[in-house]
Amino acid sequence: MPLNIDHARINAAIARTETQTAGEITCVIKKTALDYPETPLMWAAASAFILPLIFLGLGIWPHDWLGPVLSALAGWNAPNVTGELLAAEAIIFYALTQLILFAAVYLLVSVPKVTLWLTPRFITRRRAHKKALEQFLARGLHLTKAHTGVMIFCALEERFVDVIADEGIYSRVDKSEWNATVAALVSHIKKGDLTTGFEAAVERCGVVLSTHFPPGAENTNESPDVLIEI
Repeated sequence: MPLNIDHARINAAIARTETQTAGEITCVIKKTALDYPETPLMWAAASAFILPLIFLGLGIWPHDWLGPVLSALAGWNAPNVTGELLAAEAIIFYALTQLILFAAVYLLVSVPKVTLWLTPRFITRRRAHKKALEQFLARGLHLTKAHTGVMIFCALEERFVDVIADEGIYSRVDKSEWNATVAALVSHIKKGDLTTGFEAAVERCGVVLSTHFPPGAENTNESPDVLIEI
C-alpha cells in the first residue's frame, strides 16, 4: 500500500540542502514491520508451559474438557468413567493440552499486528536500529570521500526514527543535534504529516552539516537525492 508522502518535496529538500554542505544526506523509510520470528515461539512456549499449571491450580483438569471433545471427535472412551484416571491418561491429556495451547497461541501471535504488539520494545528498537545500519551500508554512505554521509531512517510500524552518521561527522557533531533532528521528524509524524517531517529533518541536518562541513569548490553529489521506501 503506497504511503501518503510527497517524494518530490522531500527529494527537492535533500537536493537544496546538499548545496549548502559537503555532507551527503539520504532518507530511508521502512513501510512494513520487521520480522520477529522469535515472538510467536516465545509466547506459544510460555503459554503451553504456564497456562496448564494455572488451570490445575484452579481445579480445571485437562480431561474435564478434553476428554468429551476427543470422545466426540475420535471415538475415544472418555476417561474417569469409573472415577479413576490412569497416570498414562493424565500425561496424555496434559501433553495434548500443551500442544493445543502452543498451536493456538502461535497462530494468534503470528498475526503481524499482534506480533509487533507483543514484542518487547527493546527488541523492536534494537532490530530497527540494526536495519538502519544495514541500510546505511547498503546505500554506500560509508564510502563518501570525506566520510560525511548521513541517513535519516524511519521504521513506521516500530515507531522508530534514527539518524546514522559516518565517522567523519559523528566525531565532530554533538549527539543532541541528531536528537533534535529525530524530534523534528517525530513531531510531524504524530500529526500524520510524513512529508513535512522529512523536510524538517533534512533541513535540520543541513544546518548542522553546513556549520561543520561547508561545501567545497566542486561539491560533488555522491548519493542520489531521493527518499527510499523499503
